[in-house]
Amino acid sequence: MTAVTPLFRAAGRLVSPGGTKGKLTILTYHRVPPDIDPLLSSDQVDAQKFARHMAVISECFNVLPLPQALEHLERGTLPARALSITFDDGYQDNYTIALPILQRHGFKATFFVCSGYINDGLMFNDIIVEALRACESTELDLNWLGLGQQPAHDMASKRGCAQKILSTVKYLPFKEREQACLRVWETATSGKARPRLMMNDEQIRQLAAQGMTIGGHTHTHPILNRIDLNSAREDIARNRQLLGALVGQEPLIFAYPNGRPVHDYGHEHVALLKELGYRFAVSTAWGVATKSCDRFQLPRFSPWDDNPKRLVLRLLKNAMTGQHPLTAPDLS
Repeated sequence: MTAVTPLFRAAGRLVSPGGTKGKLTILTYHRVPPDIDPLLSSDQVDAQKFARHMAVISECFNVLPLPQALEHLERGTLPARALSITFDDGYQDNYTIALPILQRHGFKATFFVCSGYINDGLMFNDIIVEALRACESTELDLNWLGLGQQPAHDMASKRGCAQKILSTVKYLPFKEREQACLRVWETATSGKARPRLMMNDEQIRQLAAQGMTIGGHTHTHPILNRIDLNSAREDIARNRQLLGALVGQEPLIFAYPNGRPVHDYGHEHVALLKELGYRFAVSTAWGVATKSCDRFQLPRFSPWDDNPKRLVLRLLKNAMTGQHPLTAPDLS
């Protein structure tokens, strides 16, 4: 325990009280690589940073499993300084690296899994990043994508190239996005075998067996606003059924892919989740969850600070100012 921990706890009780005025901070993580990866974004959380996050959170917050926290939120019985931890997509390092750190502190987290990529799959953004990592050319011909000739002679240029490709293909219709990513892979790697980055079936079963929560996150990670509602229904339902068969219980909590209200999903998708049997859903809108929040559009927060004190201050500020998060309105 650090010298400032009692001060942080006292401040936490003021800005994140319990009971009927309770506030729930929900953290979002994705990959947890063993070391800083020069091809990933600058706000990545590697193993050391994640361990520092969990250590300071264990001192300053009351960490609850997300399902339990949401039940307390609805009943008005949250403890002060309440916090839950989530991971999106289903990366293997969540199991190999993050899980032991979580267990060291006795934490139970929620893992939102895209069922279409577990085992040997690779998400579209990772296809692009890994294609640039494996690229041995100093330049990549991307005229077909409208990006001209892109330098790829070092890690900095490869990272810049990957970011440009991601920005170009992210919001393409699903089939076009997949075809574009496949072409990038073939162009950059001459057809090399893809690495395995996602969890396998047994690792997901083990997470559930060890008290972690498995949540839904679609089958193929489409941007829901870019596909028709029937396709969205099929993708979400397939994900829920497959995960239910895998761990013995269909998930009750969902995370919207990309997750920005209005931009990435609409209120019609909120209605769709209710229809399919979900009880709660989380977005990526920044904020803190309160009893007045739409339980199908609960906000989350993404920490990246290296300095533990700054991390806690940022979390406390979010709890104080994030009580009115962005949501997708019901326009019906």
